[in-house]
Amino acid sequence: MRYSRLFRWIVRGFLLVFTLSLSAVSLLGGFSAMTIFDPNVNNVNIPDGDITANFDITNPSGMYINVPFNISNSGVYDLTNIQLSFQVAMTYDDASTPLNDTTTVKIFDKTQFFGTITQGNTLKTNLTGSASDGFIIANLPDPSTEVDWYRAPYALEFYANLTFSASYSLNLYTFTVNIINFTAGHFP
Repeated sequence: MRYSRLFRWIVRGFLLVFTLSLSAVSLLGGFSAMTIFDPNVNNVNIPDGDITANFDITNPSGMYINVPFNISNSGVYDLTNIQLSFQVAMTYDDASTPLNDTTTVKIFDKTQFFGTITQGNTLKTNLTGSASDGFIIANLPDPSTEVDWYRAPYALEFYANLTFSASYSLNLYTFTVNIINFTAGHFP
């Protein structure tokens, strides 16, 4: 047998073993990642309780929001690159337009990184924002001239968008979960 043929067989064998081991790691990592999203276990709770907020646009410096959440890593690998993004939009009737046009503006936008949750641990914390940290004060309408305070059912309605993303299984899997137009409150 020639050496070149023997060398090709050795390389082929190595590539086969290498490919099979990577496939096994990917498959097992995928099954393990699914345990985190098992609906019977509640490993990802966003929000984990009531969202507390003050959306009083007549006092912008007193505005705040607090979103409690917890994420448990019941998988085999570390949950890495954890990122939580939260936006709030406000809908109101613009009294400064001839037809009281319904207007929606983004008043809060914050993204926060939380790093890594090691296997078997839980991250329980809050995403918070204040007038100087997350709120977009420039987007707030003038409450005395632009807001129709007689709008029904509420003068101001608030809707939230939430995005949770993370990586898993040695960063082979990256996933994103979105909650869109979640009712976040009203004023008054």
